[in-house]
Amino acid sequence: METKPFKEYDEQRKLLENRGMCIDDIHYAEKKLSQIGYYRLSGFWHTARTPIDEKTLSDQFLPNTHFKNIHQLYIFDKRLRILLLDIIERLEINIRTVLAHEMGRFNPLAYLDEFYINPRFTEHYSKWKEKLEQQINKSRDDFVLWHKQKEAPLPFWAVVEIWDFGMLSKYYSMLKKRYQNIIANRFNVDNTATLISWLNEINIIRNQSAHHSRVWNRKGNPIKILHNDYFNLLNLDQTAKERLFGRIAIMWYLISQTSNNYKWLLQCNHLIDKFPDVPNAKLKSMGLMSHLSLPIHLMNN
Repeated sequence: METKPFKEYDEQRKLLENRGMCIDDIHYAEKKLSQIGYYRLSGFWHTARTPIDEKTLSDQFLPNTHFKNIHQLYIFDKRLRILLLDIIERLEINIRTVLAHEMGRFNPLAYLDEFYINPRFTEHYSKWKEKLEQQINKSRDDFVLWHKQKEAPLPFWAVVEIWDFGMLSKYYSMLKKRYQNIIANRFNVDNTATLISWLNEINIIRNQSAHHSRVWNRKGNPIKILHNDYFNLLNLDQTAKERLFGRIAIMWYLISQTSNNYKWLLQCNHLIDKFPDVPNAKLKSMGLMSHLSLPIHLMNN
C-alpha cells in the first residue's frame, strides 16, 4: 500500500466536498483542518461514510453530513473527556487516601515491604519499586525534597501523592488478598478481582482522556458488575458493559460511596443534550441503552 500524498488544507477541504460532505463556510473548514488535523477529525466522520457492505465503508459521505456538525462532535468528545478527567481525579485522590490510610495503619512504609505483596507478584513488585524510585528521584515537590534532605523515607500518606493511577492500580493488584479486601470493603466492593478490573478500566479511560483520544464511542472489554441494588437497577446490557456508560457506572458507584453530590451526573446530561447530528452517530454507541441520557434517578438512588 502506497503512502497517501501530502495535501494542503484547501485540498483537504475540496477532497471532503468531492466525497459529499456539506461545507457551508470554506474558511471555517480550512481553519479547523489546520488547527485539529484531517486525520484526527476523520475519527469523527467515520460513521458518516456510506457503507459498501456490513463490514466496509466507502470514502463517500452519507447525505446531510455537515462539516460543522463533525466539528461539534469533536467538541462534544473534548468536553466529555474533561468531565471524565474530573471524576477520575476525584476517584484517584479518594483511592490514594484510603489505600494510604489503611496500609499506613499496618506500617507507614508498607509500600517498601514485600511482606504485604502476594508472592506470585514479587517480580512485578520489584519492577514497580524501580519505577517508584525513578518517580521519587525526578520529583521536585517540596515534600519530597524535604524528606530527601532529612534522609527519611516518605511515609505512605506522602508517597501516594507522586503515584499516577497506573502505579496505584498496579500496587493494589499485587497486594495479598487480606489487604485487598480491606480496601475493597471501604468502597462496598465484595470482590477484589472486580475492583482490580475496574481500576484497570478506569486507568485506560484516564489515559485515553489525558492523551486526547476519542472516547465517546470507544469499545472495550465488558466490565464486571456486582450483584447489588445499584447494578440490579441499572440492568446494564452487553453494549453498556462494553461502552463508556459501563465505565461511568462503575466510577459513579465508587465515588458515591463517599459523596452523594450528583452535580457531575447533571453536567454529563447537560452535555449529552447537545449531542450533534452526525449520520449514524448514536448515543447507543456510548452504551446508553434505551436512555437518551444518564439515568440519574437509578444511579443516585
